[in-house]
Amino acid sequence: MLLLLGLVWIQDLRYRAVSWIIFPFLLGGGILLRLLSHVTFADIWPELLINISLLLIILLLLTLYIGIRSGRLVNITKRHLGSGDLLFFLVPACSLSVLNFLFFFVSSLFFTALIQLVWWTVNKNKQIPLAGLQALFLIFFFSSDWWLFHQNVTNDSWLLQFYTPWM
Repeated sequence: MLLLLGLVWIQDLRYRAVSWIIFPFLLGGGILLRLLSHVTFADIWPELLINISLLLIILLLLTLYIGIRSGRLVNITKRHLGSGDLLFFLVPACSLSVLNFLFFFVSSLFFTALIQLVWWTVNKNKQIPLAGLQALFLIFFFSSDWWLFHQNVTNDSWLLQFYTPWM
């Protein structure tokens, strides 16, 4: 899984494109990771549907925002998001529980923005390798789970412990 994510990172950084054949393996690997962490397939389906629904809502809101700004109906895949970016969004949606997915999605976008701001000072290329940078962040996310903090990214309990004192 980490090697495939590394391949996405390298391809997107170098070519601003990712080979589509990688994505079925990443999606299957993400579901397999969930199953190996003692989550049943019956438990995965509702979370997967929630994650994909959240993605669709985010993409719809982004499309509306860009459409309102430009004053016309837009297809965000033509100019703003690549098909590799959209396909990559499904990888953490299949690999992570709902709160972990939201945490990953928001924090990876901040990570991407930070890296891109630094990158623009050196290189004036305005294209952002979103899938590649999110793949790099997912490598860090999985690695921290497996080798550092052992927080189990397929389960929301490690995130819920931060919220329960306020509830």
